[in-house]
Amino acid sequence: MLQQPSVSERREIPGPRPWPVVGNSLTLLRRGMMPMLRECWRRHGDTFRVHFGPKALTVIVHPDDVERVLLTERDNFYKGASYGPFRLLVGDGLVTSEGEKWRAHRRVAQPAFNRGSVAALAGKMTRATEAMLESWAPRLQVGSELDIHEELLGLTMAIIGDTLFGLDLRGSIDRSAAAFSVALDELSRRGNELVRLPLSWPTPANVRLRRALETLDRTVHGIVAQRRASGEHGDDLLGALLAGHDEHGRPLDDRALRDEVITFFLAGHETTALALSWAWYMLTTRPDIQEALHAEVEAVLGGRTPTAEDVARMPYTRMVLQEALRLYVPTWSGARDVAAPTRLGGYTVEPGEIVMYLPYFTHRHPEFWDDPLTVRPERFTAEATARRHKFAYLPFSAGPRMCIGNHFSLMEGALILAMIAQRYRFGLSPRARIEPQFQITMRPRHGVRLRVEQRR
Repeated sequence: MLQQPSVSERREIPGPRPWPVVGNSLTLLRRGMMPMLRECWRRHGDTFRVHFGPKALTVIVHPDDVERVLLTERDNFYKGASYGPFRLLVGDGLVTSEGEKWRAHRRVAQPAFNRGSVAALAGKMTRATEAMLESWAPRLQVGSELDIHEELLGLTMAIIGDTLFGLDLRGSIDRSAAAFSVALDELSRRGNELVRLPLSWPTPANVRLRRALETLDRTVHGIVAQRRASGEHGDDLLGALLAGHDEHGRPLDDRALRDEVITFFLAGHETTALALSWAWYMLTTRPDIQEALHAEVEAVLGGRTPTAEDVARMPYTRMVLQEALRLYVPTWSGARDVAAPTRLGGYTVEPGEIVMYLPYFTHRHPEFWDDPLTVRPERFTAEATARRHKFAYLPFSAGPRMCIGNHFSLMEGALILAMIAQRYRFGLSPRARIEPQFQITMRPRHGVRLRVEQRR
C-alpha cells in the first residue's frame, strides 16, 4: 500500500510551462510531437509532464517506472480515456478491453498463438512470401526501385488473412490496407485535437474516417458471414472466436467478433510490416550488417525455403529484426489512466491522471543501451539480453498485457527477412525521403523506397 506523502512532501512534476486552456498544444503544433517530447526528456529527465489542452500527461522513460505501470503496480492503472480515439477503430478488442472481459477473450485467443500453433503456420507464411517474390521477379533488376513498405503491408495482410482467418484476401487487400491507413491517420490527428468534434459532424476528416471504418466493417462482417455460411468453425483464430465465450459464459456476439477480428488484422499486419520496412531501411545504412545477414541466410538455407525450425538456426537474422524493433519500434508509445495514487520517478500520480510510457525513448536510454543510436544486432545475444533490465526493451509491451502475437510476429518477420535476403541486396533510393511519422504506430511518412543492388 502506497503511503500518502503530505502536501509538503509532494513534488511538482517538471515539464514545460503550460498556457491557460491550450496547455502545451501550441508547441506541439509548431514543433511536432516527437521533437517536443525529446526536448522535454533532455531538459527534465526520465519523468516529466506535458499538457494538451486541459489534459495532463505524465511521461515516464525509465524501465523501473515502466515496470511499475505494466507489472508490479499494474492494478493502479487501466486502459481508459487514453485509448478513447483508438476504440473508434478496434472497439473493445483484446488491446483495449479490461478486467474479466479481457481475460475471457485472451483465453479464447491464446491457443492460436502458442508456440506450437505458430510454428505450424510457417508454411503459409513462406508460401505468401514466395508469391510476393515471384511477382517482383519480372520488374526488379539491378537499379530497379520499389517502396518496400507498401509491398510488405500487402504481404502481411495476406498472411494474416490466410493464417488466422483461413481467407484469400488478395482481391481486397488494397482496399482494406488503404482503409486502415486512412483510419490510423485520422484517429492520430483526432487524438491530438484540442477540440474534438463528434464523429457525427460532417467535417472532411470525420467523413474520411467514417468511410474508412465502414469499409473495414464490411470486410470484417463479410469474413465472419463467410465462415458461418460454411457451417464449420475451423481450427484457426476465427474458429476459436466463433466457438468462444465471453466473461458471462455466452457466445461472443457480433460486436465482440468484429472488435477482435479488426484488432488482430490491425495488430497482425501493421506492426510486422513496419518492423520489416524499418529493418530494410536500417540495413541500407549499414552494408556490413546486410552482408552478414546474407552470409548467415546463405550458410543456413542455401537456396531452399526456410522452415520454422530454421529460425532458431539463424540467430543473426533474428537479432537484426530485434535491433530494428529497438530503434524503430512500431508501437512507439502507450498509456494508462491512473486508478490509485502511485509513485513514479519520485513523484506521485493521482487518480484521473494519465501516464504515458515511451518505448521509443526507453530503447534509447543510455543507462541501459551503450551508444544507443548505433546499429548493433549483437545487443540481442542471449548473454546480453540476460544482463539487461527486462523492461528496457518492450516492442510488444510487457507484463500480463504483452502482445499475444509476439511469437507469431517474430517468426513471421525472421522468415520474410531471410527470404527477401536470399534474392536481393538493397540500397536506399536517391529519391527516398525517410521520415518517421509518430501516429498510433510509427509509420514512414513517405514509405521506404529502396534500389536493387548487385549481390556481392
